[in-house]
Amino acid sequence: MPLTEAGKIIIGNACRIDWEEVCPKNGDDEIYILGNPPYLGSSLQNRDQKKDTISIFTTYKIKKYKSLDYISNWFIKASFYLRDFNIKCAFVTTDSICQGQQVELLWPHIEIINVEIFFAHNSFKWTNNAKSNAGVSVVIIGLRNFSKDNKYLLFGSLSKEVDNINFYLNSSKNIIVHKRSKVLSNLPIMSYGNKAVYGEPLILEKEEFLSLVNSNVEYKKFLKKLIGAKELLDGKERWCIWVSNANYEEAKLLPELAKRFEEVKSLRLQSKDLGAIQLANRPYQFRDLYSTKTNSIVIPLTTSERRLYIPIGFTNSDEILTNSVSVIYNSDPSFLGILSSSIHLLWVKAVGGKLESRIRYSSVMCWNTFPFPQISTQRKNEITQSVFRILEEREKHSDKTLAQLYDPDKMPEGLREAHRINDIIIERCYRSTPFTSDEERLEYLFKLYEKMILEEKEQGTLFAQEKKTRKKKK
Repeated sequence: MPLTEAGKIIIGNACRIDWEEVCPKNGDDEIYILGNPPYLGSSLQNRDQKKDTISIFTTYKIKKYKSLDYISNWFIKASFYLRDFNIKCAFVTTDSICQGQQVELLWPHIEIINVEIFFAHNSFKWTNNAKSNAGVSVVIIGLRNFSKDNKYLLFGSLSKEVDNINFYLNSSKNIIVHKRSKVLSNLPIMSYGNKAVYGEPLILEKEEFLSLVNSNVEYKKFLKKLIGAKELLDGKERWCIWVSNANYEEAKLLPELAKRFEEVKSLRLQSKDLGAIQLANRPYQFRDLYSTKTNSIVIPLTTSERRLYIPIGFTNSDEILTNSVSVIYNSDPSFLGILSSSIHLLWVKAVGGKLESRIRYSSVMCWNTFPFPQISTQRKNEITQSVFRILEEREKHSDKTLAQLYDPDKMPEGLREAHRINDIIIERCYRSTPFTSDEERLEYLFKLYEKMILEEKEQGTLFAQEKKTRKKKK
């Protein structure tokens, strides 16, 4: 005060307006851009917003952009606007653009024009007094032209000077974690559960199951408990009809099963999908027929971002798993300890991506990329004992669902302590001295990931050279 003229205000669509018309770049002028662009995932954008995205990314000749958040438009436009000028920008943004697939779609286009992140505030929950609160996790990211000046990572009121800030907002090098079809570490294969593909009539609610087995005990022979994410986390009970090729003729003699087989056949034949139509030839089965001979480790594909640990299930050979979970079939219990650790969850949060605000788990991004060192038999036995301790603590609260047990506000102290011990054991697999912060843990993981990727490439090169030498000798 008093009020003075402070420049002009332009009202318009920031994706369509030429920023240089609003704020021309003149010589050594210092220009600062700051904002809080709209938070919209790719599937939530309306027709006009999709046109905005198409316009910007085609202008800069960027081809793969359809899966990016709407907010990516601001980062691309700002990066090209500030290039080679004394300009800095900073945006409050959804943290999803620094996770999962979004990283490889967005950040290489910014890096290649010599624009870098010079400060970043770690993820926090966005809250305001608006009627419709956004309810998202956000970060603050500052961009500038490449410089040797200081860079800072901010954590609440704390600030840390670093040499580099990568696309995951960590102080490691600029690397991108790509999804993998093969496991990077010495870990078992993780796959999906079974997809029904128009096989809904093969699935029974609890009441339907009880009605069938009470009417004729013969039905029980062809029914198995079904476990998906809802069943795993919330204790919901469902069953499925599970018939092999060998006992199909016997199964279809039971009227209710025969009726349901016909319903599946009809649904599949009505589909426009060739694969579904072909499945009509075996209407008594899901598309997938995975089962376990011993025990399986089960991971829900989505989990609350509030949880301190991913709730992992341990199922037996009498249970069939759906495609709403990832599975390690016939697994050694020790791997449950690795999956249940806080350091693994930290990696998942960093590279795995999200579904709305929930953590999204996928084998190709979270498990196959997870850098885990070779360990001794003794260390593996320690992890196994730790897993049994966790399972014992869960059993003490068998009246509670897995979701209730892993509610961070209500988690039983015994279970919390069992996980704390497990965390210590898992982290000793990496190094003997304890980590002091999540930032330090992530930095270590990224460095190990980079080292393991390099070793994998070197081994691949050696293998190719040996193969070539053998051919010459022949």
